[in-house]
Amino acid sequence: MNIARPVAIAAAAALLGGGLLLAPSATATPATGTQAAPTAELLSCSHSWSNKDADKEKVTKSGVRYRVGPHTSCAALGQIDKGATVYFHCYTRTQDDGTWSHVRIKGTDRQGWVKDTLIDGGSQKLC
Repeated sequence: MNIARPVAIAAAAALLGGGLLLAPSATATPATGTQAAPTAELLSCSHSWSNKDADKEKVTKSGVRYRVGPHTSCAALGQIDKGATVYFHCYTRTQDDGTWSHVRIKGTDRQGWVKDTLIDGGSQKLC
């Protein structure tokens, strides 16, 4: 009698049985309310913009940060030097933080959002 065949059948049955026991927990759905919804602050960092404005302005303050989105909670990309010229693209208004302009720093490819009060003006074209 060949003992390998009964052992192989028993091993296959054990694997299938184990797989069936694991299947319900592997496909179980997470409990409702366990995943946090994105906050308005995070969403505001991905605001769209377009190049609608041809105006430019010199930055009159030092250490002006330009950001990935029009909100102080959005990541800063860098600082604009006092006296640098920025080209305006367009502006947006936030609920709690006033108006922000999307700008590009003259002579560079660096661009981002700047709070209008920090550059003594801003774009006149709504994004």
